[in-house]
Amino acid sequence: MVANQNRSFKPRKRPVQARSEATVSALYEASIQVLLAVGYRRLTTTRVAERAGVSVGTLYQYFPNREALITSVIERYLEGISSSVEQACHTLSGHPLDQVATGLVDAFIAAKWSHIDVSRAMHEPLGEVSGAKLVTTAASKAAGFVAEVLKKCPDACFPDVQVSAHFVVLACSSLLQAAVTDHTNALNPEKLRGHMRSMVRGYLRETCEGG
Repeated sequence: MVANQNRSFKPRKRPVQARSEATVSALYEASIQVLLAVGYRRLTTTRVAERAGVSVGTLYQYFPNREALITSVIERYLEGISSSVEQACHTLSGHPLDQVATGLVDAFIAAKWSHIDVSRAMHEPLGEVSGAKLVTTAASKAAGFVAEVLKKCPDACFPDVQVSAHFVVLACSSLLQAAVTDHTNALNPEKLRGHMRSMVRGYLRETCEGG
């Protein structure tokens, strides 16, 4: 733990040219492939560089160590989930509350389950790279999108829409994280979808003014 406190989790530089962006994208993809193949404990910058088809020196131009690399990979993964929620919110804008609740649940499930192996692989390194902070930041961003679509529900009005939105995001994220890391498959997507829809619809109706 002490050693990690002195290590930078930030990339050395951001890609600004198409070639640099392609290199970084290749490193991200290679990191996921190595995670899936051998797990985080055996992930090394050498393995990632080899899988990406670049030298370790090239990798170090962007990331000072494997923690910085995997932090960026997790950030990109979480950004993908936030983007999926944002797109769903745009589509659902102006729709009735029940339809919004159902659509939000479906968006979260699709984002997590479309690449469930990747979602599972991301779980292991979270404790090593300030994962809680990354997840909190992503959840706050997603909650902002959800709050905006809740404001535009024609049949609902919330006393504190930000709190309601944040709860929906945290509840969906927590349940899905538990589900994707449960290798017994006790919670399959369709069973989970039904329970989550009921939970989110019931909560949002209950917290509406006059509900």
